[in-house]
Amino acid sequence: MNSISIFGTAIVATFSVVIAHYIWEYHERSRRRHHNSEIQHYRHIADFSFLNPTTLEDRLKLRAKPNNRLITAFNISNSFTTDDRHVHHEFLTRVKKVVHLVHTEDWIKLSEVSKTIMNLCLSHFKDGLPYIPIAPFVRVVSFSLVLHILFGIEPLEVDPEEVRRATGAINRLWIQSKNEHAAPSLYDKKMLNNALERLFPEETMSDDRIRPLDLIMPAYETLWRIVLLTFVSAASRNSDTTEEELQEAMRNVPQCFFQKNDIEMRALAIAKEGLRLYPPTKRIYRAKSTTDGESGVIFANVLACHRNGLIWGADALEFKPRRFHNWSHAEERLSYFPFGIGRHLCPASAGYGDRIITLLVVELARRFGTRQTGLKIHFGDVELQQRVSKPLPSGRGDMENWVLEIDEEA
Repeated sequence: MNSISIFGTAIVATFSVVIAHYIWEYHERSRRRHHNSEIQHYRHIADFSFLNPTTLEDRLKLRAKPNNRLITAFNISNSFTTDDRHVHHEFLTRVKKVVHLVHTEDWIKLSEVSKTIMNLCLSHFKDGLPYIPIAPFVRVVSFSLVLHILFGIEPLEVDPEEVRRATGAINRLWIQSKNEHAAPSLYDKKMLNNALERLFPEETMSDDRIRPLDLIMPAYETLWRIVLLTFVSAASRNSDTTEEELQEAMRNVPQCFFQKNDIEMRALAIAKEGLRLYPPTKRIYRAKSTTDGESGVIFANVLACHRNGLIWGADALEFKPRRFHNWSHAEERLSYFPFGIGRHLCPASAGYGDRIITLLVVELARRFGTRQTGLKIHFGDVELQQRVSKPLPSGRGDMENWVLEIDEEA
């Protein structure tokens, strides 16, 4: 082969590489435009602008119609299940009062309460030691803390057995409510009501203006699963870097809250990453019409936005809180909405949500340790036990067999 042929071959090869790269870049830009368009579409659903409703009642109706199943299962009336503006405003007023914890001292007190609750709950689960079913345990802890936050009920006034009955019934009723062809179990509804009657004073249960479950359900249901999944991810399936971040949080939470420094930012990043990977509401459902009798729903796929590899990178499915350190990526911010969007943001979105999740995850880690300090969690699934870098299954039934093994002498 002469030099001219070699030169020509080199030119062709170079040209081929350039064309291939250009085609790849074109497809990547097209994919990114498609995903950005999809995210905007989901945001328009979540913020109601897809139908351009003109009144508060219309927005409430678009949200309430897909949640009729919750009225059937739990007989609740709150901002998520009604188009009554008075019920909506009363609900928001009550909730905003209790989530308005803006002083470090408030969180230090709440930390002590959570420690007490955890110890009381641990004694309730002692029959199976050294093994603890972690999902029921976190449910009881979360529900007990919600009772304290919303109603001022002290931990020693709460019977963990009644809380376990109530949370177990709630979990089963929620699963049943997802099946449009099934009616809620009368047994579970009665068990839940009986447990609530024993947990609350008679005057509270007989007052139609309070109805504890109206307030409990949104707070408790959005809390326990994200706390459980974030704790397991951060403490049991972590990298050495995440372990260092969790250990730093264990040294500084809640004293670092509202200090507005890097220590607080890194601590809250643990909750933000949990909310990204395991959003409490995977899909935000909206009715297609405000007209009574017209059916049909659409949804914003929050989970897809939070796990989009084009937006979050090749490690989008891995638990890495440091992605939220000094967070400034515009596309990521548009793709992240665990508390909703627009005028109907969750009241916890202003910082309370991140802090309560971080607090409980840290207290669980203080009580049970981390993988590096001997924490053992048995998932009852060989593949899940081994594939530590993959996301955890987050369905209600998926977590029931997870068992935490503790050191009884610790």
